[in-house]
Amino acid sequence: MDCTQDRDLNKPLCAIVVMAKQPEPGKVKTRLCPPLSPKQAADLYEAFFTDTISLVSGIEDTDLFVAYDPDTALDFFTRTCSPSMGYIPQGAGDLGDRLLKISRRMFVLGYRKLIILASDTPHLPQDVIRSAIARLDEIDVVLGPCDDGGYYLIGLRFCAPALFAKIPWSTSHVLDETLQRAQEAGMTWELLLPGYDIDTWEDAERLSKDLIGNAAGDSDRCLRTKKALRNLVPLLFVTGEKMADEK
Repeated sequence: MDCTQDRDLNKPLCAIVVMAKQPEPGKVKTRLCPPLSPKQAADLYEAFFTDTISLVSGIEDTDLFVAYDPDTALDFFTRTCSPSMGYIPQGAGDLGDRLLKISRRMFVLGYRKLIILASDTPHLPQDVIRSAIARLDEIDVVLGPCDDGGYYLIGLRFCAPALFAKIPWSTSHVLDETLQRAQEAGMTWELLLPGYDIDTWEDAERLSKDLIGNAAGDSDRCLRTKKALRNLVPLLFVTGEKMADEK
């Protein structure tokens, strides 16, 4: 469903938007190359995206959207995702411009809460997203801090342009600057559990080890990502799974 049309009046109060790029070789996850080829990096990113959609699809009483890039990618995502998913183009501008455009659109549609998250954190515990939604009953802004100084998730209960303007995106100052803007605007804010996204091969290896360590506890988690990583780091998975079985 193209989100140029308003949703019906019985929609849930919360919208979840996954930011996503069409997985074209050479245009996504380029910092994984080397050691990966552009095709391998694109395939791994597609696995991240698919598992992220599975992750958010299990959260009750929400409407789900993909904010896609480039603008020509609508056909790819409608073929990849459920027909019940909503779609909105990210549009032009830097990340702040795109996040502001998306948040404005969602609140115009009548949602009272908004969660926007990246598509490269398929390992994020579902309860973290549920907690973010619940906290928006009392808090204006919730943020999921990343190890690199950015954030993997932002939750809002109203449109907040100040949080997106003139932020030094792709630097270690993103989270701190965003929190400062929230404080200056008199918004209440809260941080979720820290996490990490997958930008480098070291991140991918870290994810592989985390998924192996959690294999016994949640076998249905990150199925596409596990399969993709198993093909890329087979020795790591074989050794880790053997150790897990011996515990």
